[in-house]
Amino acid sequence: MNKTVLITGSSSGIGQGCAYYFKRQGYVVIGVDIKPDSSSCDFFFKNDVSQSKTFIKISQILLNKKIQLSVLINNAAIQVEKTLIETEESEWDQILSVNLKSIFLSCKYLHSTFTKPAAIINIASIHGRATSKGLAAYVASKGAICSLTRAMAIELAEKKIRVNSILPGAIETNMLNKGLNRNHSPSKAKKKLIESSPLKAIGTVDDIAKLCFFLSNEDLSSNITGQEFVCDGGVLSKLASE
Repeated sequence: MNKTVLITGSSSGIGQGCAYYFKRQGYVVIGVDIKPDSSSCDFFFKNDVSQSKTFIKISQILLNKKIQLSVLINNAAIQVEKTLIETEESEWDQILSVNLKSIFLSCKYLHSTFTKPAAIINIASIHGRATSKGLAAYVASKGAICSLTRAMAIELAEKKIRVNSILPGAIETNMLNKGLNRNHSPSKAKKKLIESSPLKAIGTVDDIAKLCFFLSNEDLSSNITGQEFVCDGGVLSKLASE
C-alpha cells in the first residue's frame, strides 16, 4: 500500500518540488495551497492554511476515507519585503498566521490521521539564524518554527511521530527571485549570492525534497527528531572575514 504525504504550499517552489519528488517515490500526494494546483498532487485542497477550518475539513475527509498520513511537510509561507517599522500590523499578522500558525493548526487537527510511525518536516529558513534588512516579519516566523519544532518533537514522540525542521538557504524559486528584486541590480545580487556560497551554487527544490524524503524515511532516520538541518551550500559555515 502506498504511503501518503500531505504538503502545504504545494503549488509552487519547494512545496511543488516536494510534491513531484514524493510522487516519483510512489507516495500518494495531498496538496494544500491558496493558489491553484499544477497537477503535481493526487488530491488537492484549495484552502487557506492559516484557517483552522481548512485542517478540520481535511481531517474529517481523511478519516472518512480511511486515509492515513505517513508524512506531513509544513512548507506554506509568504514574505513581505519591508522593514520592521514599515510593516503593517495586518501584514505581520498574516505572515505569522501563514508561516507559523498553520503548523500549529496542521498538528492540532491532523495528528489523529497519522500512521505509527510517522514524520513531520517543518520548512524554516536560514533567515532564522542570519538575515538581511527588510524581512523582519518573515524572519520572526522562521525563527519561531525552529523552536516550535523542538516542542512538537517532544510532545509527539509518544505518538511515534518524529518532527524535524529544514533551513533552506538560497533555493531557485520565485520567492528567491522576488526577494532579489529588492536590489537595484537583481542579476548582480544573484551573482553575489552564488559567490558567497562555498559550493558556488544556488540550491534546487530537489535538494530540499531529497532531505525531506530522508527525514521522513524510517529506514534512514528513525532515531532523528527535534533537529534542524541547514541546506544552504555552506553559507552559514563561513566567517565574515572569509
